[in-house]
Amino acid sequence: MDEIFKQYGSTIITVLAIVAVIGIITLVIGTDTTSLVYKAFSDLISNFYKSAGGVILTP
Repeated sequence: MDEIFKQYGSTIITVLAIVAVIGIITLVIGTDTTSLVYKAFSDLISNFYKSAGGVILTP
């Protein structure tokens, strides 16, 4: 076990750190319409259109 940590310790720590960052980002951003970031972005867009006079651009 000690030999494994000597050879692959830094790689294991790096992988765990990346997985932790992905988990934290998923918790903050969320994956559905109930997330904090989605609500904030939706409110931002809605307020922008309201202040622009309700004009919605169509492609």
